[in-house]
Amino acid sequence: MKLLLLAIALFIASLTSFAQAPAGQYEQAMTEALVQFKPMNEKTPVADVLALANRFERIAEAEPTQWLAPYYAALCYSYLGYMNSDLADKDRALDKAAEWGSVAAKRTPDNDELHVLNAQIAQARLVVDPMNRWQTYGPMFQTELEKAGKLNADNPRIYVLQGSSLYYTPESFGGGTKAASPVLVKANEKFSNIKPNSNHHPTR
Repeated sequence: MKLLLLAIALFIASLTSFAQAPAGQYEQAMTEALVQFKPMNEKTPVADVLALANRFERIAEAEPTQWLAPYYAALCYSYLGYMNSDLADKDRALDKAAEWGSVAAKRTPDNDELHVLNAQIAQARLVVDPMNRWQTYGPMFQTELEKAGKLNADNPRIYVLQGSSLYYTPESFGGGTKAASPVLVKANEKFSNIKPNSNHHPTR
């Protein structure tokens, strides 16, 4: 349980109405939205996460060249894929996550953060129905993390997702606490050296 909480804490901590807005207005809008985003955790009300996703959507629509707003919108929806209680609601949220992830990818091709995002969405889809989805989303999860690693092996979120996946994998299939622990330790080490490109980029 301690390892699971560590994985959740590491990942969430790592992510620290408009017309076509001038740069200063975009910066302010993102800064204000991230003030709400950074303290989010598994206890945050679903309604608050949805409201924040909608806020990032509005910024993304107002700024068609910026990728971080759709990225954070997608992240919020991916969290809802874990948080919603109804299975259909989970899938609808993950559909929105994939949609906004695609928007971000068109604005910044070959971005390691977006491959990590895709891996998280695949993992969430797998969790909705593991027995029937592992053959599709298990390989997708691994492939997206491999793509992220080739672009930036120092991205700590790669190892957070790998570690959390191993934690939930039975020991008989190569997972469990002992397998997850060194990967999560590696994630923590990577976080200690992370240097975000701006105050709006994912950070510790």
